[in-house]
Amino acid sequence: MGMRIHQLPTVIANQIAAGEVIERPASVVKELLENSLDAGANSITLEIGYGGLNQIKISDNGSGIVAEDLPLAVAAHATSKISKLDDLYAINSMGFRGEALASISSVAKVTISSRPAHQEQAMMLRIQGNDSTVSPCARNVGTTIDVVDLFFNAPVRKKFLKGEKLEFQAIEMVVKRFALSAPAIAITLKHNNKPVLSLPPALNEQSKLARMTKIFGAVFMKDAFYLNVEMAGMSLQGWLSGPAYQRSQSDRQWVYINQRMVKDKLINHALKQAYDGFLHPGRFPACLLYFALDSAEVDVNVHPTKHEVRFQQPRLIHDFFVSQLRKAMGVSSVTRHVDYEHSTNSHLNPVANLHEPASYISNPERSTNVPELSSVREYHSEPYCKLARTNKRSGLESSPECDASWMILNKQYTLVLLNQQPYIVDIAMLYQKWIQSQLRHAPTPIECRPLLVPVTYLLPKQSSLGIEEIKYNLTQLGIQMDLLNDHSIVIRTVPIKLPYLNLSQFIQSLFEMDEMDFNSLLDLLSKSQSFDPNYFSQEERMALNNELLHSKELEKEYHGAFKALTIEDCRMLLHV
Repeated sequence: MGMRIHQLPTVIANQIAAGEVIERPASVVKELLENSLDAGANSITLEIGYGGLNQIKISDNGSGIVAEDLPLAVAAHATSKISKLDDLYAINSMGFRGEALASISSVAKVTISSRPAHQEQAMMLRIQGNDSTVSPCARNVGTTIDVVDLFFNAPVRKKFLKGEKLEFQAIEMVVKRFALSAPAIAITLKHNNKPVLSLPPALNEQSKLARMTKIFGAVFMKDAFYLNVEMAGMSLQGWLSGPAYQRSQSDRQWVYINQRMVKDKLINHALKQAYDGFLHPGRFPACLLYFALDSAEVDVNVHPTKHEVRFQQPRLIHDFFVSQLRKAMGVSSVTRHVDYEHSTNSHLNPVANLHEPASYISNPERSTNVPELSSVREYHSEPYCKLARTNKRSGLESSPECDASWMILNKQYTLVLLNQQPYIVDIAMLYQKWIQSQLRHAPTPIECRPLLVPVTYLLPKQSSLGIEEIKYNLTQLGIQMDLLNDHSIVIRTVPIKLPYLNLSQFIQSLFEMDEMDFNSLLDLLSKSQSFDPNYFSQEERMALNNELLHSKELEKEYHGAFKALTIEDCRMLLHV
């Protein structure tokens, strides 16, 4: 007869749960600090004994626990943070699972002393295994939790712990990360009765900066970039290391989501992509970033440690991070603006890029000192899992288009060696012709992609074109336009085939047209491009080389876009 199924004893179930939440002394410190923060404390003292292996004691001046609730505080799945299912999807507190104290008390000897403001007498709960007692004690308003002899009943778990020094280093790191997530809280850290860290409350920007400098170091601050942006219900604020500050580990990439310390793979990928081209192999940037969004847009109930999160719109978050980080470092999120004789009109005012919002706050006079590297790839809001245009050469077949060599002269004219024949190319005009060909042969409505943040434009006071006519024609081109009110419109999508579209230039020129038809719009779209050929991908160069090969048969249509260089041309140029 096979083994029968039976219910696990409570003590075993609690130890299994503790294995997920409490991995080492630093895990205990993290959970207790978050409890103090949720209790509204503005002063916390931690006393650590022998790297947390002997003792972890935390005292705060928070709201306290009423005497009747003390036994419930260490009961599994008992919490004051949520009461119904909907609360789980709008969590604003650090803790909510009701597992921390239950898990800690199952693997350590725990004493909790607490007194709320309305309670005259403080009460103490002692727990050791299955035994617990409640008795009066002396204490001011707040809570003290004393954790002694961690893993006393789990010797195998204890064997996996590091020595005193390493365990305390892990605790100190947790405390420092917490200190930057809650700057208004005064924090004192002691180890073996010796003060290690003393941080007064940081209640203004100057004191917050002083706390950050003390923890992250003056070297980081010296060349750090500051960003502060708020849009579409999201805000991102913090500091980024300059290109000269590179670390051998990613241990200084500190990111907080709604004040919660997290280690998120999606954000790590965004950081890596934002710094692409600036770091040496095997080196990592440092950052201190505070990201805030609606709690309903992020799920923190992914793992018991709450280190991992899941976003409702991961693509949006990833693109938002990359575009804003690159902008803060002084690198264009889409393309650098280049004036082309054939593609821009001198009377147009320069307008911010599609993914560079006007609400961005920074120091405009600061020198970014970011090197202009030819290896830097411009970011075009590609999907997180797969970039729309990859530069992997392994996937390219050997062909004349692939083997062609380019020499960019002044970002407008390019020398191309194709089939042993040199050409001088007006790259702006050739690109326009290529775009026209691509769009003309594409099925309508043309495939589009959503903008990271919809862009709003004021309507001109006078226009000979009707809004409905414009809206219909733009929809056929892959541009979704909606009328916000009598004075403004919003653009929500752009054609996926136009990564270099200068949308502001296009919209302004659109309302200056006297008549509109599909071909005139195609022509306007092709001319409303802002790009730098230095940053063309291999695939884009191949496509333009192929266009060059085939356009030789249509020299009248492509007049002025290219010219094959002959020996006679060289003689004339050199006056020989």
